Amino acid sequence: MTCGTTTRVDENVHIGGYLAAADPAYVKAQGYTHILKLFPDDSTYAGGTHRHPGVTYKVVDADDLPEYPLDQHFAECLQFVQGAVRDGGQILVHCHAGVSRSSTIVLLHLMINTGLPLREAYALLKAARPVVNPNRGFRAMLEAIDRRALRFRQEGRAPARPNLTAAGAVPRLRPPGS
Repeated sequence: MTCGTTTRVDENVHIGGYLAAADPAYVKAQGYTHILKLFPDDSTYAGGTHRHPGVTYKVVDADDLPEYPLDQHFAECLQFVQGAVRDGGQILVHCHAGVSRSSTIVLLHLMINTGLPLREAYALLKAARPVVNPNRGFRAMLEAIDRRALRFRQEGRAPARPNLTAAGAVPRLRPPGS
């Protein structure tokens, strides 16, 4: 079951499901300093409203439906991830199972913060967490961003690799299986 698992994507970013995010011992053992939760608080299931002391949270009320405008949250989610990375923190991006909503945001991170084209970002994420599968609507949003980013890089209006951290280092991507 994917709800209780997480996968490290790069030096600072992890993806997973709600059961892992709700487990205090697991969150502490993994060293998570930030959690981005991509569904509304819901007290009807385990961990639905849980907050761990010392962990910075962002909760985005997002539905996993192709017609849901997740892109309206892209900027705030990306800023939250960037803040965690700049602070040297460990961030868990999660939805219910770590399959669609969270993978969309992690792919956005890989595309914008590390400069990977969508195809490469998806291959890297899929190798690390085989269950990832943004729904068709979310995938279309990422494809539109990918086309725009490629055009900006070709026109010289965007760097080939962004400067994410204060020191100028881009997070090292984790090779599959590590």
